[in-house]
Amino acid sequence: MPTQIAFFGSAAMVEQVQEYTKDRTDIILIPFIYNKPEEVVKEIEKARYCDVMLFSGLLPYYFAQEILRSYKKPSLYIPINEYMLSISLFQLLYHEGFSLERISLDIPDRSILLQCLHDVHLQHDLMWLIDYPFIFDKNTSSNFSTSKIMAYHEQLHQQGKVDITLTSIHAVYDGMQAKGLPCRKLIDPKKNVMEAIEEAIVQSNIYLTRQSQMAVGYILLESEKIEDSILNEIAANLDAELESSTPYRKNGVCMFHSTRGRMEQATNNFQEFPFSQLEVPVKLGIGFGLTIDEAKRNGKIALTHTERYDSTKIAFIVTEDEMIIGPLGTKENKAYQLNSYDKTIQERAKKAGVSVAKLNQFLSFVESLPKNQFTTEDLANNFAVTRRSAERLLKKLIAQKLVFKIGEEQLYQYGRPRAIYTFLVK
Repeated sequence: MPTQIAFFGSAAMVEQVQEYTKDRTDIILIPFIYNKPEEVVKEIEKARYCDVMLFSGLLPYYFAQEILRSYKKPSLYIPINEYMLSISLFQLLYHEGFSLERISLDIPDRSILLQCLHDVHLQHDLMWLIDYPFIFDKNTSSNFSTSKIMAYHEQLHQQGKVDITLTSIHAVYDGMQAKGLPCRKLIDPKKNVMEAIEEAIVQSNIYLTRQSQMAVGYILLESEKIEDSILNEIAANLDAELESSTPYRKNGVCMFHSTRGRMEQATNNFQEFPFSQLEVPVKLGIGFGLTIDEAKRNGKIALTHTERYDSTKIAFIVTEDEMIIGPLGTKENKAYQLNSYDKTIQERAKKAGVSVAKLNQFLSFVESLPKNQFTTEDLANNFAVTRRSAERLLKKLIAQKLVFKIGEEQLYQYGRPRAIYTFLVK
């Protein structure tokens, strides 16, 4: 079947890509046109049934990132690279006669320009340049502003320092044109577009393969003496939500088979506890794998992670690459690796006297924070452990100079102030 590609771009870019792909029978290009890159957010829901989402550039992809996390569908953008920039500069220099030092430019990362100039033995200070590399960092990407970039170009024109602007942002191009200032948009070479199309097809195929992966679930019941009516209720929920096999019960544990794709749907992309209608208190471990044995092993590992929770409905997932996700349906729901091939992570875990999985869980916790600041209570709540256990972990990390105390907070008029910690990122 043809791959359905949701393509997000300006009207001109959509028309260009449609022309490039008009003879392709292996894809169906479904266009979503925007005037400003931030408008893509409201279009994502309409594209959720496509196989893959392709964005015309970094900016629309950047604005869509937050909502894309909840869909889990493969998504990518056409990157700005040295080839795109070289073609665009070649057009300005040799076809339109502009001088390099009279051009202002904006791109996400100045290293792209520096590499181009280096390869042709030109000085790196020959152009007026503004870049926005912070857009790749979630902690600083909020600093991005199209108006700031446009103001930079506009000022250079007003001061008579440049003759033309070359921009990577369609909104800047439109704004400069509206003010009558000479401006060109970076050329999107057919080569770049088609390579992105091919990558979209590959990512879609990988995603579909993962969706058909085997899933094995283990349901731990509170008592082995469970009435048949309750087992029938569990079976009915499994059939309705997962189209799974009839559960096999042994020693108070029910085992069932399904697929990763069905589990993603039933858990709203691993965000919710799957059996919303089930009134029986259960603990659930789900494993994915390329083989049935791998899925069973991962399912058993996932089930062990439910043991420290008192909740009557708790669930964890372990994927084929040993990523653990959970507890589903709670604010503590996180994803982290059970193992690591990163030598730095291994060494840090060994020195701190904790497992790699525990350190990865801690790193996932820090990553989820709005700021790199937390208290012992934050750590205890996230790990679902006692304050004393959280303090023990902190002591180990402090001893290895991975965590530092940076201050205190006094929430109430009386009582001991709470210490505030930060994690040393590098």
